[in-house]
Amino acid sequence: MDRMRRWFGAGAIALWILMGLTVIAGATERSDDEVSRITRQVSQEVYSPYCPGQTLAMCPSSNASTARQEIQQMARNGMDAPEIKRELLDRYGEEFEMHEPPRRDQMTLLGGLIAGLAVAVMAVGFLARRRLSDNDDDADNDDLEGPDAEDRDDDLYLEELRAEYRD
Repeated sequence: MDRMRRWFGAGAIALWILMGLTVIAGATERSDDEVSRITRQVSQEVYSPYCPGQTLAMCPSSNASTARQEIQQMARNGMDAPEIKRELLDRYGEEFEMHEPPRRDQMTLLGGLIAGLAVAVMAVGFLARRRLSDNDDDADNDDLEGPDAEDRDDDLYLEELRAEYRD
Protein backbone atom coordinates (compact mmCIF):
# COMPACT_ATOMS: atom_id res chain seq x y z
CA MET A 1 0.00 0.00 0.00
CA ASP A 2 2.82 2.32 0.85
CA ARG A 3 4.31 1.57 -2.53
CA MET A 4 1.04 2.37 -4.23
CA ARG A 5 0.84 5.72 -2.47
CA ARG A 6 4.31 6.56 -3.70
CA TRP A 7 3.42 5.63 -7.27
CA PHE A 8 0.19 7.55 -7.03
CA GLY A 9 2.03 10.57 -5.61
CA ALA A 10 4.75 10.36 -8.27
CA GLY A 11 2.08 10.07 -10.97
CA ALA A 12 0.23 13.09 -9.58
CA ILE A 13 3.44 15.11 -9.50
CA ALA A 14 4.30 14.06 -13.07
CA LEU A 15 0.79 14.98 -14.20
CA TRP A 16 1.04 18.32 -12.44
CA ILE A 17 4.43 19.00 -14.11
CA LEU A 18 3.06 18.04 -17.53
CA MET A 19 0.06 20.35 -17.05
CA GLY A 20 2.42 23.15 -16.01
CA LEU A 21 4.58 22.63 -19.10
CA THR A 22 1.48 22.66 -21.28
CA VAL A 23 0.38 25.96 -19.76
CA ILE A 24 3.86 27.41 -20.21
CA ALA A 25 4.03 26.21 -23.82
CA GLY A 26 0.58 27.67 -24.49
CA ALA A 27 1.64 30.99 -22.94
CA THR A 28 4.57 31.37 -25.35
CA GLU A 29 2.39 30.65 -28.38
CA ARG A 30 1.59 33.93 -30.07
CA SER A 31 -1.48 35.05 -31.94
CA ASP A 32 -1.21 35.68 -35.68
CA ASP A 33 -1.66 39.42 -35.10
CA GLU A 34 1.24 39.55 -32.68
CA VAL A 35 3.44 37.50 -35.01
CA SER A 36 2.59 39.89 -37.88
CA ARG A 37 3.32 42.93 -35.71
CA ILE A 38 6.71 41.58 -34.64
CA THR A 39 7.57 40.56 -38.22
CA ARG A 40 6.63 43.99 -39.55
CA GLN A 41 8.53 45.79 -36.78
CA VAL A 42 11.74 43.81 -37.27
CA SER A 43 11.48 44.02 -41.08
CA GLN A 44 11.27 47.80 -40.84
CA GLU A 45 14.19 48.08 -38.42
CA VAL A 46 16.78 46.07 -40.36
CA TYR A 47 18.32 46.99 -43.71
CA SER A 48 18.07 44.35 -46.40
CA PRO A 49 21.34 42.67 -47.42
CA TYR A 50 19.72 42.06 -50.81
CA CYS A 51 18.52 45.61 -51.66
CA PRO A 52 21.06 48.29 -50.67
CA GLY A 53 19.51 51.25 -48.89
CA GLN A 54 16.14 49.54 -48.30
CA THR A 55 14.72 47.76 -45.29
CA LEU A 56 13.68 44.12 -45.42
CA ALA A 57 10.06 45.31 -45.50
CA MET A 58 10.65 47.40 -48.66
CA CYS A 59 12.90 44.97 -50.54
CA PRO A 60 11.12 43.09 -53.36
CA SER A 61 13.82 40.39 -53.60
CA SER A 62 12.79 36.75 -53.13
CA ASN A 63 15.69 36.40 -50.68
CA ALA A 64 14.22 39.22 -48.60
CA SER A 65 10.87 37.43 -48.68
CA THR A 66 12.58 34.31 -47.36
CA ALA A 67 14.19 36.40 -44.59
CA ARG A 68 10.78 37.85 -43.65
CA GLN A 69 9.37 34.31 -43.47
CA GLU A 70 12.24 33.33 -41.17
CA ILE A 71 11.46 36.33 -38.98
CA GLN A 72 7.83 35.23 -38.88
CA GLN A 73 8.84 31.70 -37.87
CA MET A 74 11.15 33.01 -35.12
CA ALA A 75 8.30 35.18 -33.79
CA ARG A 76 5.94 32.19 -33.89
CA ASN A 77 8.51 30.17 -31.90
CA GLY A 78 8.40 32.75 -29.11
CA MET A 79 11.36 35.01 -29.83
CA ASP A 80 10.89 38.70 -29.07
CA ALA A 81 11.67 41.49 -31.55
CA PRO A 82 15.06 42.40 -30.00
CA GLU A 83 16.11 38.74 -30.01
CA ILE A 84 15.09 38.30 -33.65
CA LYS A 85 16.87 41.52 -34.60
CA ARG A 86 20.04 40.37 -32.81
CA GLU A 87 19.85 37.01 -34.63
CA LEU A 88 19.53 38.74 -38.02
CA LEU A 89 22.36 41.15 -37.29
CA ASP A 90 24.56 38.24 -36.22
CA ARG A 91 23.68 36.47 -39.46
CA TYR A 92 23.97 39.40 -41.92
CA GLY A 93 26.33 41.76 -40.09
CA GLU A 94 26.08 44.92 -37.99
CA GLU A 95 26.10 47.20 -41.05
CA PHE A 96 22.46 46.25 -41.68
CA GLU A 97 21.29 47.77 -38.40
CA MET A 98 19.31 50.99 -38.74
CA HIS A 99 20.27 53.87 -36.47
CA GLU A 100 17.87 56.66 -35.63
CA PRO A 101 19.41 60.12 -36.01
CA PRO A 102 20.12 61.93 -32.76
CA ARG A 103 17.35 64.19 -31.46
CA ARG A 104 19.68 67.19 -31.54
CA ASP A 105 20.05 66.86 -35.32
CA GLN A 106 16.29 66.62 -35.71
CA MET A 107 15.78 69.77 -33.64
CA THR A 108 18.40 71.62 -35.69
CA LEU A 109 16.62 70.62 -38.88
CA LEU A 110 13.26 71.69 -37.45
CA GLY A 111 14.69 75.05 -36.36
CA GLY A 112 16.17 75.60 -39.82
CA LEU A 113 12.85 74.83 -41.48
CA ILE A 114 11.00 77.25 -39.21
CA ALA A 115 13.56 80.01 -39.81
CA GLY A 116 13.40 79.43 -43.59
CA LEU A 117 9.62 79.60 -43.50
CA ALA A 118 9.73 82.86 -41.52
CA VAL A 119 12.15 84.41 -44.03
CA ALA A 120 9.95 83.29 -46.94
CA VAL A 121 6.83 84.79 -45.34
CA MET A 122 8.62 88.09 -44.71
CA ALA A 123 9.90 88.17 -48.32
CA VAL A 124 6.41 87.57 -49.70
CA GLY A 125 5.02 90.28 -47.42
CA PHE A 126 7.73 92.73 -48.49
CA LEU A 127 7.15 92.04 -52.20
CA ALA A 128 3.37 92.32 -51.83
CA ARG A 129 3.71 95.62 -49.98
CA ARG A 130 6.10 96.95 -52.61
CA ARG A 131 3.76 95.92 -55.41
CA LEU A 132 0.80 97.53 -53.72
CA SER A 133 2.73 100.77 -53.24
CA ASP A 134 3.79 100.68 -56.94
CA ASN A 135 0.16 100.24 -57.94
CA ASP A 136 -0.82 103.16 -55.73
CA ASP A 137 1.85 105.34 -57.39
CA ASP A 138 0.56 104.37 -60.84
CA ALA A 139 -2.98 105.16 -59.79
CA ASP A 140 -1.84 108.57 -58.54
CA ASN A 141 -0.10 109.31 -61.88
CA ASP A 142 -3.16 108.18 -63.82
CA ASP A 143 -5.29 110.59 -61.83
CA LEU A 144 -2.96 113.47 -62.72
CA GLU A 145 -2.99 112.72 -66.43
CA GLY A 146 -6.53 111.43 -66.65
CA PRO A 147 -7.80 108.39 -68.51
CA ASP A 148 -8.11 110.31 -71.77
CA ALA A 149 -4.45 111.35 -71.76
CA GLU A 150 -3.34 108.08 -73.34
CA ASP A 151 -6.08 108.26 -75.96
CA ARG A 152 -5.04 111.81 -76.79
CA ASP A 153 -1.40 110.72 -77.16
CA ASP A 154 -2.45 107.89 -79.46
CA ASP A 155 -4.55 110.23 -81.59
CA LEU A 156 -1.67 112.72 -81.91
CA TYR A 157 0.68 109.95 -82.96
CA LEU A 158 -1.75 108.69 -85.57
CA GLU A 159 -2.17 112.21 -86.96
CA GLU A 160 1.62 112.54 -87.26
CA LEU A 161 1.83 109.25 -89.14
CA ARG A 162 -0.98 110.26 -91.50
CA ALA A 163 0.71 113.59 -92.16
CA GLU A 164 3.99 111.89 -93.02
CA TYR A 165 2.20 109.40 -95.26
CA ARG A 166 0.43 112.17 -97.21
CA ASP A 167 3.66 114.02 -97.83
